[in-house]
Amino acid sequence: MEPMQLSPFPSAADHQPVLATCSPFVGRVGELEQIRRVLLSRRGPRGILIAGPSGIGKTRLLDEAPALAPRRRLISLHPHAEAAVSGHAPHAEAAVSAHGPDPHRSPATARTLTELARLAERDPADAWLLSVDDAHLLGPELWPLLHEAARHPAGKLLVAVTTDGHGLPPELLALWSDRALVRMDLQPLDATGVKELTDSLLEGELGQTSAARLARWCGGNPRLLREVARAAVEQGLLVRSEGCWHFAGDRLPVPPSVLELVDPHLRDLDEAGRAVLELVALAGSPRLASVERFCDTGLLEELERRNLLRVIDGGADPSGEPRVRIAHPLASYAMSCGVPPLRRRRRLRDWVAAHQGLASLMTDDDCLRLAEWHLEAHETPPRALLDRAVDQSLRDLMLPSAVRLTRAAWRHYPGTDTAELHARALTASADFPRLAAFITTVRAGRPGYARALERAEARSMLLQARYEELDRLLPRLPAGEQAYFRMTSRYFQGGFRDACALAGALRRNGPAEHALEAGLIMMGSLCHMGRPEQALSLYATLRAELDRAPGGPAKFHADSLEELHASALHYCGRFDEAERIHWREYAQAVQSHHIRIDAQRGLALGHLLHDRGTIEAALKYFTFTSSYRVGWRQWQVKAGIHAALAVSCLPADRRPDDPLPDGLTAGDGGHCAMFLAVVRARRHHESGDTAVAGRVLHDAVAGALADGAHADAAIGLHECARLSLPAPERAPADLHLEGAFLRARWAYAEAYRSGEPKLMGRVARAFADMGAGLFAAEAYAELARFHQRAGGTKAATAATARARELLRGCGPVDTPPLRFLGRSALLSDRERLIAGLAAGGLSDKEVAERLSLSVRTVNNHLYRVYRKVGAANRRDLRALMTRRSGV
Repeated sequence: MEPMQLSPFPSAADHQPVLATCSPFVGRVGELEQIRRVLLSRRGPRGILIAGPSGIGKTRLLDEAPALAPRRRLISLHPHAEAAVSGHAPHAEAAVSAHGPDPHRSPATARTLTELARLAERDPADAWLLSVDDAHLLGPELWPLLHEAARHPAGKLLVAVTTDGHGLPPELLALWSDRALVRMDLQPLDATGVKELTDSLLEGELGQTSAARLARWCGGNPRLLREVARAAVEQGLLVRSEGCWHFAGDRLPVPPSVLELVDPHLRDLDEAGRAVLELVALAGSPRLASVERFCDTGLLEELERRNLLRVIDGGADPSGEPRVRIAHPLASYAMSCGVPPLRRRRRLRDWVAAHQGLASLMTDDDCLRLAEWHLEAHETPPRALLDRAVDQSLRDLMLPSAVRLTRAAWRHYPGTDTAELHARALTASADFPRLAAFITTVRAGRPGYARALERAEARSMLLQARYEELDRLLPRLPAGEQAYFRMTSRYFQGGFRDACALAGALRRNGPAEHALEAGLIMMGSLCHMGRPEQALSLYATLRAELDRAPGGPAKFHADSLEELHASALHYCGRFDEAERIHWREYAQAVQSHHIRIDAQRGLALGHLLHDRGTIEAALKYFTFTSSYRVGWRQWQVKAGIHAALAVSCLPADRRPDDPLPDGLTAGDGGHCAMFLAVVRARRHHESGDTAVAGRVLHDAVAGALADGAHADAAIGLHECARLSLPAPERAPADLHLEGAFLRARWAYAEAYRSGEPKLMGRVARAFADMGAGLFAAEAYAELARFHQRAGGTKAATAATARARELLRGCGPVDTPPLRFLGRSALLSDRERLIAGLAAGGLSDKEVAERLSLSVRTVNNHLYRVYRKVGAANRRDLRALMTRRSGV
């Protein structure tokens, strides 16, 4: 039987990809802030000089910048950029003069210059902004006018120039050296900006595996990203599967537009120079010592002088050796993806011959890239090279490469080991449909290999939450594997006490390969059980174990260790430390194009930002969507629940579509059962079903206490108080909680139940000190009500002012404790609930039906509400509910 051939994703014949009409402006926050400061300053520099290579985003930055100074009259000049590509002299349209009409000048340019001359003669108080794109193409007649504009007291300049390895024109160099203009050398988009841009290129989303491939090859160049996406649409290289678009096969398109942009730089290269560039591109930033084996230093120096090659400092390389890469991302992409297969084969053989065989390359160079080069050239990589490449791809979480390489290993060297490796890669990538097809094919054609796939099959069932099927499969696995899967299954199903005990036993007596993951499960369980300080102690032990054995299977879970470290700090109330770790781990996953890992790290970061109270910021990081194909079920559910949790804190007019997965039931919450209960309770509360909301939270608290999940119980009790719901009849007299954050959440519930101002004041200060802005603002809002009830008007005013101060750092939020913040009269909990329903658009009769009251009772309540808050109608009520100004 032939090894299994994997087909491209199935596509819908009637569904064609469409480019998004408007892409977001991303990744330039720092640049915009610098421009804003210069444009708003009355002294200092007269403007900004934006320099950078083609396609880096200079024009888009110019388009966005004028909004930062709306009071300045905008004057724009746009010389033809085509002149820079073709190498011809600038068109006369760009040449301007202050001496009468020019027959070669376009009407648009003439009008612009007339307006500029008129404004320059006016009162200096009439401020204006001159924006010049592609300033290097301006004719010589305009340079004096540009210098005059830079000296004018009412004017500011934004000037963009394309460098592409060339220096600035002398006229612009003079403006910069005289400090009239601040120079800004625009860099490629960072990894987060690239991710945001690739996510927005197509209507219907680009799958994350394809988006990562695109980001990896395009080097942060926005134009290249868009052009490749456009070419893929035009050439039919995209297929639809599981709700998003994917590149069909392993080939990325080379847009003709990119070749046209690159051609002027490469047109006069001889064969030897082109061969060096192709080798550098195909080898993927090889070491300088390897390149020097292929060509003489004189040729390398010439290519460096022409800014075609660049030597990169080896500080970031594990070996410490400098590397070589093509200077411009457009040229790098064109040569990496545009070399035909037969030419790739020839370059590969040249590369191997220059190193006297593969042995030297496997010692010194990147085996992963070398094996991929073999596959791109339609050559079979040697087994030893392929094994090392597979190990490297799995160890470094390069999951798309791991799938491709293990597929090649199975195809060319079929055996139990390569079958298991391919199944492992598919599982790690959450490509469960292909995994199922692969296992079926292997069982049918090579039954002797089937047993080696049982562990991968069990792991896929675990990660798809198919727990009953997993239980039926477990007896066929070794005892150590059974213990591992039972432990992980109990954790994902919310059995934290059992999971913690099983993890401890597995660490003591189980296989060494599962020791680290058992420690991770134990850390997560301890956090849910309210013992984050013990989790931090365990982290120190696990960190030491990992440092002693950094390679092997443990490397795959190393990033999760840091994520759980940050989560334990989060539960302890050490928000600043936790946030630093979360940002670092998220940025590293995005920078390295670690598919699915980036979404997991973003989910943890978003959870912390939510508890800080920056709700809209948190929503940006709950990105475990369908673009990750099937994903890991537990994380997709978790992301949907946390996104729904965040959405419920936003004002109604700022809420996006419901992010909760379709068909999700209370039993699907698993290790997020308490957060799902909070979402369901909030929805019932908003609709007026307070009794149902209370039952949902009370049941969730009882379930958490039964399993020893005291942290989850504290969260449920806190939420009861936030919604003004009664505590459970059998509320715990004490919870075993570690860490300031968990203790504060429980103390809020206790303070609300007792109505004790001193306790609520301590809770509010504790939340504020740790950085939980929204929770602190809510506590101060309740404290103000406590003081109002006691007649302490001055203390209530001070608490209200503190709540407003904290809310300024949260952005738009709307939660029940904050409604009618600072109104002089006190509303009861029932009045606040009725006011919220009425302000939401329900009639008196509908409110009465929701709350099982009479219409007359509702009328009386609303009458009292209107008098207390000074509202004339429902519209006024809606405005007053979330107004933060005034007392």
